[in-house]
Amino acid sequence: MPFLGVPFQVREIVSVVVHPELGGEVDLYWGLGDGAEELFPEGVAGGPDCVDENLDVLEDGGKGGFGVCADLEFGGGDWERGLGVTARLSRALQQLIQEAHEHASQPSSCHKCTHHISPNYISQMETWSQLEMMRRLLCQRPPIPELPSNILDDIDAVIAYRNSKAIRTSSTSITPSMVISPSRNIPGQESCLETVNISLWKGDIALLTDVTAIVNAANSQLLGCFHPDHRCIDNIIHSAAGPRLRDACNSIMLRQGHPEPVGSVKVTPGFNLPAPWVLHTVGPQVNSRKRASTLQQQQLASCYSSCLDAMESLPPLPDGRKVVAICCTSTGLFAFPPDMAAEIALKTVVQWCLDHSKTSVTDIIFNTFLKRDFELYKKNISALETTIASANHQITFQSNPLNSPEALATPAIRKARTWLHEADYLIISAGAGLSAAIGLDYTSASLFQTHFPGFLHLGLGQLYDVFGFSGWESLCQKWGYYFLHLNMVRTWPASSLYKSLLRLAERFSDRYFVRTSNADGRFVANGFPAEKVSTPQGQYRLLQCFAKCRPDAVFPSDPFVDAAVPFIDRETQVLTDETKVPRCQYCTGELTLCVRGGDYFNSAPFHAQERKWKAYIDGVSKGLNGRTAVILELGVGLNTPAVLRWPNEQLVEDSSNPGFRLIRAGIGASACAPWDLEEQDLAVGIEGDLNLVVDTLVG
Repeated sequence: MPFLGVPFQVREIVSVVVHPELGGEVDLYWGLGDGAEELFPEGVAGGPDCVDENLDVLEDGGKGGFGVCADLEFGGGDWERGLGVTARLSRALQQLIQEAHEHASQPSSCHKCTHHISPNYISQMETWSQLEMMRRLLCQRPPIPELPSNILDDIDAVIAYRNSKAIRTSSTSITPSMVISPSRNIPGQESCLETVNISLWKGDIALLTDVTAIVNAANSQLLGCFHPDHRCIDNIIHSAAGPRLRDACNSIMLRQGHPEPVGSVKVTPGFNLPAPWVLHTVGPQVNSRKRASTLQQQQLASCYSSCLDAMESLPPLPDGRKVVAICCTSTGLFAFPPDMAAEIALKTVVQWCLDHSKTSVTDIIFNTFLKRDFELYKKNISALETTIASANHQITFQSNPLNSPEALATPAIRKARTWLHEADYLIISAGAGLSAAIGLDYTSASLFQTHFPGFLHLGLGQLYDVFGFSGWESLCQKWGYYFLHLNMVRTWPASSLYKSLLRLAERFSDRYFVRTSNADGRFVANGFPAEKVSTPQGQYRLLQCFAKCRPDAVFPSDPFVDAAVPFIDRETQVLTDETKVPRCQYCTGELTLCVRGGDYFNSAPFHAQERKWKAYIDGVSKGLNGRTAVILELGVGLNTPAVLRWPNEQLVEDSSNPGFRLIRAGIGASACAPWDLEEQDLAVGIEGDLNLVVDTLVG
C-alpha cells in the first residue's frame, strides 16, 4: 500500500511523498510555504504479511465505547492532564513512519537517511503536526500487517486524549422535532406501544454522546476511506475511533469473503468514540449525470431500515434509552441527490417506526454536517406534518425544536473556566478563526458567492483567493471588489460572541489587552476600546500610499468607500467611475489597503498601539509575583504563527515569567495546544465552534 502525500510539519511546512513509479522512492520537502526544498530521496522496502489476530473482537461481544481503553497505562487523573501522552504520540508516530518506509522500499536503495524518524526530530514538530501526520498515516494504512499491541495502546491513548479536547453534545440536550407515541383513542394501546422521539441535529456525529450507536456511511470494502484529504464521514469516524475499528471491520470482511451488499448493515464496537457501537451501511452510488433509479432509491431506504433493525439487538444505555444517530448516506461522493435522499430517509424512518410499534429504539437523531442538508431535513419534517397520519399512533410536531444544544462541561472546559476565574490578567489573542466564527470566513465559498458573484469568472472562489491576486481585468474591477469588501466588513452585524468576550474582559477592569491578527476591526466595532486593541497586521479602516511616499500617507477608508459604492455596477460589481479609484493626496499614486501583505505595508499608524502592548506585557511580567495571566487564544492557526501563536507559547514557556497560562480554542490546528505544556499544567486546548466555546467559558 503506497503512502502517498503524507504531510507533516516542524514549525515549517514539511511533507513526504512516495513515488511508486520510481520504485518507492521517497522525497522529503520543507519550507515556509513559498517553494519547497528537497532534503533527500530514499527507497524503502515492503514488510511481511501478518495474520489478523483480532477475530474475537466481535465474536465475544467486543468492547464498546471507552471500554477498549480500559487497559491503557494511565489513570483518570493522569489521563486528564495528558501525562505521558506526548511520549506515546512520539513513539507511535516513529513506528508508523518507519513502517511507511518499510512497506514501499527498494532493498537496493543506497539512501539510508533516517534522521526524520528519530524521537528528537519528531519531538520538535508541532503537536498538531504530529497528530495530523499520525492521522494521515493511519488513514492510508491497511489492516494487515497488524500493529504491535503496545503501539495500538499508544495510539488509543493519543486518540482518546485528543478526542477529550473537543466540545461534545449530549443527545439528552437535543429537542425532538417530532414524537411518535401510542394513540390515546384506542383503549389499552399505551401499554403495548412505545414512544419514539425523532430529532434533527447539525454537528460532528463523532462527538455526540449519550447515544447507543452512530451510523457510518461506508463503502463496499467496509475498511474506511484510504484518502486522508477526503472529508467524508467514513474518515471522520475512523479517525476518532482509531485503528481498532478498521481491524474489526477487516475481521468481518475476512469471514464474509465478499464486498458488503448495498443497503445492508454491519455492527462494530465504537472503540474510542463516545458511541459504544457503529452501524456501517453502504449506500447506492449514483451517476452524477443521471437521476437515481427506482432500485437505488429502494437501496437507500434499505440502508435506514437495516440500521434500525440492527438497533433492536443492541443493549440500551444506562438510563434505559436506546438512541441512534443517523448520518446522510450516499449524498457525498456517491452523488445521490440530497433533496431526494432527505425525503427518502425521513419517510423510511417514520414508516419503520409506525410498522414497529413495540420497538426498543427510543430516540432517532438525523445528523447533518452541511447547512444545506440541515435545511433539507427541516423542510421535509415540516412537510410531514400535513402528509402523514396513523390510526394507531399520535404524531406530534414540536413548534420550535431547533434550539442550540448545550455543550458538555469537559475536563478541558472546566480547567479553562477555573483559570479564567482565578486569573489576575487577561490577554485575548485572536486570529482568523474568530472572524470565521461570526461568518467572516475567508475560506467560505458560499460567502464569496453571496457577496461577490461578479468575480467568480476570474477563478476566485473565496476571500483568501484575492490575496496576491493579479488577474484583474481593469483597475475599476479591482477597486469594485475592494470597495465591496470593505463595505461588507464595516457593515457586518454586531456579534453575541464579541459581546461575551467584552463581558469577560470587563471583569478585569484595565488589566486586559487584545492582540489580533485580524484587520476587520470587529473588536472595536463591538464595543472594545480602541486603546485596548493591538493590530500588528494592519486595519481595513485605513488606506495607505502603495509607494509609501511618506510615513503619514495614510487615510481613513470610509470616505473613499462612501464615495465609490454608489458607482459600483450591481451586476458586474465593477466600479463605473474611475475617478473614485483612491489616490494619495501627496503623490497622486494609487492607494492600497493598510494591511500587511508585503514590503509595501506601512506599519507607522500602528506603532503607538504596539508600544502600549509591549508596555502592558512588560508590566504584567513584572507584576505577576504569584499572580496569573491567562492568554485566551481564539482561532489562531498556522498561517502566520509568528504573529500570535508562537509568541504566546513563548510567554508561557519563559521561565522568567511564571504565571502565564494558555487557553487555545478553535477548529483543527487552532485548537491544539502543545501537549508538553499541557503536561506541565500551563496550557489547555479546546476544539469546537468558538461561539459555543466562548459561551460555555464565559457563561
